[in-house]
Amino acid sequence: MANAKQVNVLGAEFDLSVRVNKHLSFYGAAAYTEGKYVSFTNAPLPLEETGLRIDGVEVVFKDISGSRLPGISRWAGTIGGELNSGSDKFFGRAGKYFIAAESYYRSSFSSSASPSAYLNIEGYALLNTRLGFRANEGLSVFFWARNILDVNYFEQLLPAGGNAGHYAGVLGDQRTFGTTLRYSF
Repeated sequence: MANAKQVNVLGAEFDLSVRVNKHLSFYGAAAYTEGKYVSFTNAPLPLEETGLRIDGVEVVFKDISGSRLPGISRWAGTIGGELNSGSDKFFGRAGKYFIAAESYYRSSFSSSASPSAYLNIEGYALLNTRLGFRANEGLSVFFWARNILDVNYFEQLLPAGGNAGHYAGVLGDQRTFGTTLRYSF
């Protein structure tokens, strides 16, 4: 077990939503985050340094002060928009037909508490879409697709259990399709 004595996280976020007219709207957000260990002198060694010896003495801890915090992308953002029909009816229900798309981006990040050459995740961008009918009251239905371009990406990389020298990965969601039914009253 090890604990960082001090960390520092600074960032800025910008959100924008624009309604062009009653049928068309756009939105976007961008975030910049810098996170680092100010003081972490007893960090665990990354797996590739396990068994490291300096002057015949096995190294157990590592000073990673000044290193980036894990799980924090320097840049992240989303941009999207929606086009709707205005007032319409679907099976006698008042509402709007709509089609929408959005893209999400995340820059590279480390998924290891101690910086490792093998546990860095490359940045990725995903595209999602949806279309359907949004009722003012009653049943709404829409179809959606996530990661429509079927981008292969990792959510997390980590040393596998037992630290036997191998790594494991948590894969991001593949292209996924679905339907949502929603009832409001």
